[in-house]
Amino acid sequence: MSNAATHALFAAAMVGGAHAVHDLQRHGQLTAAPLLTGGMATVLASLPDWIEPATNPHHRQFFHSFVFGGVVVYVTYRLYRWETESPWQEFLRWLGMVAGGAYVVHLICDSGTPRSLPMLGRL
Repeated sequence: MSNAATHALFAAAMVGGAHAVHDLQRHGQLTAAPLLTGGMATVLASLPDWIEPATNPHHRQFFHSFVFGGVVVYVTYRLYRWETESPWQEFLRWLGMVAGGAYVVHLICDSGTPRSLPMLGRL
């Protein structure tokens, strides 16, 4: 069953884990930063349900669709490639990447349910 606790657990593990792997590849050591990233991913894991509340079993529409998931992946990739010029931009880049990762993990969890995700959904 895909619920808020499942979304939070998987988002923390996947997004925090991705940050840890990135740190190891880039710097050769682990820091505490992936823990912060995993914690923020836990908070943002229900973002799709904040936009489209699960008030009934048919709540999954455009913002829970494969098409919108693709848009989120593309924007997150662009954020990853963004060469920031200030600490403020670096923070925005990090926050956007964490939100994008948590959003996609949420959609992956929902896609494994019997209702799955719509291809496009309604706006």
